[in-house]
Amino acid sequence: MIKYDAIIAGAGFAGLSLATRLKGNVLLINKYNIGEHNISACGTLVKTMQKIGAEELILQEFDTIALHTQNKIIDIPTRAHFCTIDYKQFCEFLFKRTSVDFKKATATAVRGNTVITDQGEFEAPLIIDATGWRAALASSIKKDYVNDQMISFGIETEIPYEDNKLRLFADPTIVENGAGWLFPAGHVARFGIGFYGKTKDLIPRLKHFVEDRYGLKVGEIHGGGFGYHLKDEPVLDNLFVVGCAAGQTLPFTGEGIRRCIEFGMYLGDLIQQVLDKKITKEQAMKTYSVYAVKHKKYYNMLLWAQRKMPFMPNWKINLVAKILSLNIVANYAWKQYEKV
Repeated sequence: MIKYDAIIAGAGFAGLSLATRLKGNVLLINKYNIGEHNISACGTLVKTMQKIGAEELILQEFDTIALHTQNKIIDIPTRAHFCTIDYKQFCEFLFKRTSVDFKKATATAVRGNTVITDQGEFEAPLIIDATGWRAALASSIKKDYVNDQMISFGIETEIPYEDNKLRLFADPTIVENGAGWLFPAGHVARFGIGFYGKTKDLIPRLKHFVEDRYGLKVGEIHGGGFGYHLKDEPVLDNLFVVGCAAGQTLPFTGEGIRRCIEFGMYLGDLIQQVLDKKITKEQAMKTYSVYAVKHKKYYNMLLWAQRKMPFMPNWKINLVAKILSLNIVANYAWKQYEKV
């Protein structure tokens, strides 16, 4: 059995961001090659890209979100500009900033200091589950770790289309109990729909959205689930859990890149302190747990909005959007949102 200082299971945004903070004999395990199997709409804040020095990867920036309701289009200014990026390019960018060993393998369970995969077993005193909403390692310790009632699913297609606004659709004729989006990215745009829960009917809804509303043809479809139930247990036994595996994607908006990067880098710094023998693993676990759980109130606020919006009458959605379109209100709202 090969032994490492630390093992990271999952090479999404959280796992890769965490890996950029580590030095030493570290193994990164992922089911796919780096940058493969995109399940993200790849929209985030410009500030996030600036913070990690990745501005050159920005495909397009937006200072306005156009909210489409059943009968109106209302422009909402964004204090913190949004941008779109390319999933593969961004993952490769992060990976190049690491010094980890990479193993293409599917992590299925953790037993003490051992990670079990379909390509063998690997051992380390520090193990991180960043496997996404299924939380493969955490679920092997606690079967009900993933709350199936707090998983959203979305699909998306990228096709030739240009626009200068980021568009969100709060329109039940597209998808009830969910939302649609149009994220331009240069000469293409990502059309997608998300559902606050599980459903098997997203593909025909996406086709209706793209073909009937825009007269375009759906291209290759990608997507998946994400967990938004911020865990009170971001550590289990010997295991750290981060990113979507720990429910750190935001409810309501579904924004995950910013949170995965910030949680990942924070945890990475803690683990490096353990490797440097500046703190103990137990201290790192306690510190990380406190840090993760302190965000709970903001998640709960967005969760409340997620549960309310599908049942709001259209006139009320229009009213809220109209209020948010006022600069003074928009500035305040974005300041609060950035705290999440």
